[in-house]
Amino acid sequence: MNPFLLKGYHSPEYFCDRVEVTRKIINAIENNQDITLYGFRRLGKSALIHHVFHHLQKDYLSIYADIWGTTSIEEFIKELANGIIKSNIFAKRKFSEKLAGFLKSIGASFTIGVDGMPAIEMIYNDRNQAFHNLDEIFGFLNQLKEPVILAVDEFQEIKKYESNAPFEGKMRTITQQCNNVSFLFSGSEFHLLNEIFSTYSKPFYQSTRMLSIDKIDHQEYKEFIQHHFQVAKKNLSETIIDHILEITHRHTYYTQAAMNLLFSQSKLPKTVAEFDLLFKEFVLEKSVFYGELPEQLTRQQFAVVKGFAKSGLVQNPNSADFMEKAKIRSASSMHRIIHSLLEKQIIIKDDNAYRLYDVFLELFLRYTM
Repeated sequence: MNPFLLKGYHSPEYFCDRVEVTRKIINAIENNQDITLYGFRRLGKSALIHHVFHHLQKDYLSIYADIWGTTSIEEFIKELANGIIKSNIFAKRKFSEKLAGFLKSIGASFTIGVDGMPAIEMIYNDRNQAFHNLDEIFGFLNQLKEPVILAVDEFQEIKKYESNAPFEGKMRTITQQCNNVSFLFSGSEFHLLNEIFSTYSKPFYQSTRMLSIDKIDHQEYKEFIQHHFQVAKKNLSETIIDHILEITHRHTYYTQAAMNLLFSQSKLPKTVAEFDLLFKEFVLEKSVFYGELPEQLTRQQFAVVKGFAKSGLVQNPNSADFMEKAKIRSASSMHRIIHSLLEKQIIIKDDNAYRLYDVFLELFLRYTM
């Protein structure tokens, strides 16, 4: 098995670090505190959540619902219900009887998806029916004998729903009434999460414990990588590991992808130059994802994106050096472009510097310019 996972969660053996934040989340759940967890996309939030589930599986039922891409309350409820039927809840009961009763209570039909996993379909006529189904779902969870952990990933998406204000109020009421459910809300857009949980006039104001995850420590990640290559009796240069951790900015998914690629090789590169040749070919395969980017941005915006690709981390986008690379003459123009690229999530502020969010895009542009 390739130990550098690109999706899902396997076991603690293939999970790197996050010891302190794992401890804090477990402590919060065991003390009946709800949690909001923030971190960039592809930094490992969902793996962390399942890591916590693993540690608490003897004492808790766990549900994971990813609402990324949902656009309405109805879609939220569908993902939540799908998360419930894919969880370990029905494994501890007479499956058919309990599942049939649950589906009937929310007016849903059972199907098998194209991936072979169970899924449900639901039809709504009005918002009142949706809110009624929320009551049914959480009533079901609240009456279970075992305590429940409900993780809702990318929770900031609810801010984009047309009827988000009454929905926030409804969800806040539900969290207050569900003594048997610990809520773990996670997300990747800090300004939206902050608006939900830190705005005085909003229903969720200061209702959860706020935690965040950052990049894994360089030395911790390095030792994790070395361990798995050594176990497999593969000799990978320490210099190459350091180089990968640098060019991927230790952004978990991209680091894992590079290491997954290396681990799959029958013959490992011996130098950084040899690795770069291998990795360049891998990154250039992704051209299909980036071909339309120039049409999606203004000419100046794309020029700044290419400037970031050349520079990597940029402490001050208004510096003369970076403005020269990006071919932008006006500081006010640069300010507007940076603001727009942040809103589009093409760039992010990583510690005290800006960079392209998508590490593969950064490297793709660098290789092709």
